[in-house]
Amino acid sequence: MSQPAVVHYALKERAVEIRETPIPQPAYGHVLLRVAAAGICGTDVHQYLNEHSWPVNTPMVMGHEFSGIVEDVGKGITEFAPGDRVVSETAAFICGECNYCRTGNYHLCPHREGFGSRRNGGMTQLVSVPERCLHRVPQNIPMHLAAITEPCCVAYHAVAIHANIHPGMSVAILGCGPIGIMCVQVAKLRGGHPILLTGLTRDEKRLELGKKFGANHALAVDRDNLRELVAKIGDGFGIDVVVDTSGRNISLKDAIDIVRPGGQIVRAGWGPGAYNFSLDPLVHKEVTLKGVFSHNWNMWERVLSMMSSGRLDVAPMPVVRLPIERWQEGFEGMHDSRLIKVVLEPNGEVE
Repeated sequence: MSQPAVVHYALKERAVEIRETPIPQPAYGHVLLRVAAAGICGTDVHQYLNEHSWPVNTPMVMGHEFSGIVEDVGKGITEFAPGDRVVSETAAFICGECNYCRTGNYHLCPHREGFGSRRNGGMTQLVSVPERCLHRVPQNIPMHLAAITEPCCVAYHAVAIHANIHPGMSVAILGCGPIGIMCVQVAKLRGGHPILLTGLTRDEKRLELGKKFGANHALAVDRDNLRELVAKIGDGFGIDVVVDTSGRNISLKDAIDIVRPGGQIVRAGWGPGAYNFSLDPLVHKEVTLKGVFSHNWNMWERVLSMMSSGRLDVAPMPVVRLPIERWQEGFEGMHDSRLIKVVLEPNGEVE
């Protein structure tokens, strides 16, 4: 028995195609998930273009953002049963023994392997998932929106956990992809004001959406003068907290330029290539620079609760739903910013 899957088959540009792959059987402690929706992330686009900076095994079924219905369970499963509506975390494998795993910070496990890069992911009809990865989806969250819980968790991790935002502090979000847009909403919940969102000229639709999510200013850095705007905010010394989600290394230079002395930079976006600029201003301005990676159990539970209550409102996100056969349309649309968020539905509409 086989099933269609979006497969990254070689480490070269656009080396992705639909292939027939074996239907997995749930191992001990795993469930078999019938995928309802699998989101296309910016990191998936980086892999598609062979611009990623993290290890990737090939051939590999892509997709680390996915929701689904429990189809079957392996031995040892105690918390879930066939028919349950769930969403999966991204850490397909962790060692379970190291200091990070034992203290709940398993996203930092040195042996971690993620769905879609090191282990087969969710851009297919059926996927085997460890029980520890699963969270129940509240009944009032549609499954196609449940699939974007993961980028919401990244935004929550960056802004609510790592950024030290107090009411009235200025916040700049660099990058207006779905994670950046959700960072705007979390920053607003934290009391940040004013909130700036940046992108490129081609991102006009995303920047306008960012305003609906709570950004006070939205500008294209290849057209507008970011530093001129920042100089007019508050006392003119710079932004209190800068969150970089862009996935472009040059954006770190923008962050360093606009952050105020004693301010914070939180970097949540990946980017390949060298940093061809000086980091000395970090020292001179006494800036705190933090990296943010992935998420853990508590963050997922909190984000799902906030999504269910409407405190974190994902409904305005224009999610394009495509059948798996139209995967390339989704990847290319995300790449050129025509589309803001895409989910693939390998089994049609599943609720």
